[in-house]
Amino acid sequence: MLSVTSSSEAGYPPQTGSFSPAHPYPEYPFGSADGVDGGVYAQVRETFKQAGLDRERFGSPAWNPLGQWIKPGHKVFLLCNFVQEKRLAQSRAAFDAKCTHGSVLRALCDYVLIALQGKGRVCFGNAPIQIADWSALMRETGAGAVEEFYARHAQTVRAVDLRTFMHRRSVLGNIIESKAFDSAQLCKDINFTSHSLLSAVSGREANMAVRFRVTDYDPAATERLQCSTRHAYLVHREILESDVVISVPKLKTHEKVGITCGLKGFVGVVGHKDCLAHHRFGSAREGGDEYPRGGRLRLWQSRFHDFLNSAARPSPWKPAGMVLDRNLNRVLSRFGAIYGGSWNGNDTCWRMALDLARIVHYTSADGHLQSTLARQNLLLIDGIVAGEGQGPLSPSPARAGTLVFSDNVALGDLAACRLMGYDPRLIPIVREALNPELEFPLVTADFKEQKVTMNGAETSFEAIHPVLGRPFNPPHGWRGALY
Repeated sequence: MLSVTSSSEAGYPPQTGSFSPAHPYPEYPFGSADGVDGGVYAQVRETFKQAGLDRERFGSPAWNPLGQWIKPGHKVFLLCNFVQEKRLAQSRAAFDAKCTHGSVLRALCDYVLIALQGKGRVCFGNAPIQIADWSALMRETGAGAVEEFYARHAQTVRAVDLRTFMHRRSVLGNIIESKAFDSAQLCKDINFTSHSLLSAVSGREANMAVRFRVTDYDPAATERLQCSTRHAYLVHREILESDVVISVPKLKTHEKVGITCGLKGFVGVVGHKDCLAHHRFGSAREGGDEYPRGGRLRLWQSRFHDFLNSAARPSPWKPAGMVLDRNLNRVLSRFGAIYGGSWNGNDTCWRMALDLARIVHYTSADGHLQSTLARQNLLLIDGIVAGEGQGPLSPSPARAGTLVFSDNVALGDLAACRLMGYDPRLIPIVREALNPELEFPLVTADFKEQKVTMNGAETSFEAIHPVLGRPFNPPHGWRGALY
């Protein structure tokens, strides 16, 4: 099932309070409702209603829209998009365009708790980028206020930073502090080698080794996890031990894969990001997809970046080099240069993301792949303020006023493509996820017959119209490639 609601009136409430509903709904579990929700709580509720969830009991205190998936005693994880805190020069609206908002999270948590009936556990969070400030993220998204609200009401809801490794950088860009936790204890090493979509591009090309890379990470560590003989992912146990995972991403563009909604959001389950193959070193001439065209300067820059991030090659000049490297990238990007795989020719990142999507769907709590679904995956896309342009870190805000709910993550992303005015056939992360012949598939063969409800009217995927009345502005490296 899939439900889309759009409202010109909904908007994120001020960062005060805990986003309780403004109206005393019959099913509301926390007494009187006198909150300021900006209409977001009401829209989450309406999205569930229009999906036909627990239709017979709607309007009564017993209404339990998520009860068909979430049972008492379940462990539920809400996988948010907390990518990074607000940057110094970033507006509040631009920040709202890149991170899941606490008001959406709060409404969803309430309905999860209704389904659990006082038995079970709820966690929310993800693994943001390595330099993100978790405390600032909790404060600025309002997620911290949500956690505090539930603590006051003795509810088992807690925020979890899934990272096992993080950096702190100076304003100039050099690393000034690092912190690491025990990945072996907190994560499961999922060896996906024979099933990985990266296998198709991990061989040698024209006598050149394919070298997988993650920007700002040790290249040797990535090559140990992603190479021609091994494709492994360090997935956090909090995810694998959950009975239900609900993805709560943004409706947002992405420089490396086109859009970042539910499918790309599965990168947030990885505790240590060494394993996240974002691109392949160099241009096609070097067997890579880091940028469209090579040249001595670009190749030198790639090698210099590898040197700076190599743990095996210490140097007193590295801090200064990191400042040079980061600011050189900023200057080049101002002139339209592509780096770090941020373009439509990136044939790596979407493969990695779909590997993780299938792992979360099919891997048991003890880390073993199985032929049947290991847990239920649901999706609620936060598009109240959506992100266009240079997502995921620097999107421009687009007031879409939209929420998407689906019991299938891939189909929710298909709807998101249409809402953004994009052709899903041109976006590999969505197109390939819709292949029912995919090993460990994410859809069934009859997915086109799925019911779609948009603002109360039954429709089809093809009939979903752009929510802004025009296509979202694409990332620079995807111009002319999304529609």
